[in-house]
Amino acid sequence: MKLLKIQRYLKVFTDLKFAIFILALLALVSSLGSFIEQDETLFFYQENYPVTTPIYGFIDWQLITSLGLDHLYSTWWFFMLLLLLAISLISCTITRQFPIFYNAKEYLFKKKKASFLNLNFFVRLKSVPYLKEAILLKIQNLHFYTYQKQNLIYGYKGLIGRISPILVHFSLILILTGSSIGAFKNFKAQEILPKGEVFHIQNTLRIGILTDLPRFNIRVNDFWAEYQNNRIHQFYSSLSILDNFGNELKQQTISVNNPLRYKDVDFYQSDWNLLGIRIQNLNDQKTYELPLFPLKENTKSWVTWLPGDFSILGEFKQTQKMDPLTLIFDQFENIFFVYDSQGNFITSKNVGDFIVPEVKILEILPSTGLLVKYDPSISIIYLGFGILMITTFLSYLPYTQIWVFNQGKQYLIGSSTNRGKIQLELEFENLIRESEKNIQLFSKSIQKLEK
Repeated sequence: MKLLKIQRYLKVFTDLKFAIFILALLALVSSLGSFIEQDETLFFYQENYPVTTPIYGFIDWQLITSLGLDHLYSTWWFFMLLLLLAISLISCTITRQFPIFYNAKEYLFKKKKASFLNLNFFVRLKSVPYLKEAILLKIQNLHFYTYQKQNLIYGYKGLIGRISPILVHFSLILILTGSSIGAFKNFKAQEILPKGEVFHIQNTLRIGILTDLPRFNIRVNDFWAEYQNNRIHQFYSSLSILDNFGNELKQQTISVNNPLRYKDVDFYQSDWNLLGIRIQNLNDQKTYELPLFPLKENTKSWVTWLPGDFSILGEFKQTQKMDPLTLIFDQFENIFFVYDSQGNFITSKNVGDFIVPEVKILEILPSTGLLVKYDPSISIIYLGFGILMITTFLSYLPYTQIWVFNQGKQYLIGSSTNRGKIQLELEFENLIRESEKNIQLFSKSIQKLEK
């Protein structure tokens, strides 16, 4: 009675059409998230989705921001759709899948001929002594779980095929739960740091409302590039995780597609930059740093200037007045180019060479770009997908039942399955053939005795 009440209350959620509708709606909404860039600045949407020229005549930045399509996967109405789907899956599991699994474990004896006629396979055999025992032995050899009561036999196999739909629903609920946790408790940060810098995570691009930023420190031990055919092939950053007392907890060299993970926080090598150059004045043996400026936005070329009066770099005797020089650095290479004040090319030099007799470049000061991500739901989602893949295959395993009923001078044998009817047909045919052999052997024995 209690189960019937639950079914009545959850009838809407257990309806297959309702679940399909929610799934289709989620698929449509998720496609919008792939079409519209997520978690960008307001200026980005105003520039790319202007009101004057809306896409398809109505999609502009005002519509996007008002509906939350700029952060679609963390809006309240998206979570409501996920919640409705989860309720539908749970309701279907409780009211349909569990009863099916429970009934599959019960032994169901068939006592009427009419009930055998509706089965996939059905046959009548002549009753002879020990025929039931022979049939029972054969059924057990086919790995059926058997129940026997007087002249009745019932067997089944492939029960895992009945529990698989429950596990499929469980895995989907696990994925939905993980996605919800990840939306509320995650962060994404971008850090641009010079070599030797000690930092803690603070420049967040996105952060969940329940997220606490980690309190450990990170040190950039070193940063370098690997070249192949005079082109940068790979970037490397040596990172150390430090506690509040400066003790090293973990050290690892990261590169693109080879992140460092510590307490579910991932550090990816994402970008790099040049900050400046370090030069040395040989007259006073002092070292100075000059900043580098990008030549153009989103390029990997930098420029800096040396004034004509080098005395600004230190107190030393300058032998002659020099024209201002422009230094161009292209990529993260040891070579750089020298131009005069008119923009005419003078020469190219390597790091360590003298620019003028008193001044030489010691090194280029690079910085590494780190993308920091934290999402505790990844392991939950991976677990859900793992269970889903396994149980999806298991759900195709057939659930097979067989019944035997001794009705006076004949045996009624029937079997049914939800999948794999060809396999069951072969097994059932072999069972009947062996049973008929037993009948023939018994008939021959009786005939010999009569003679």
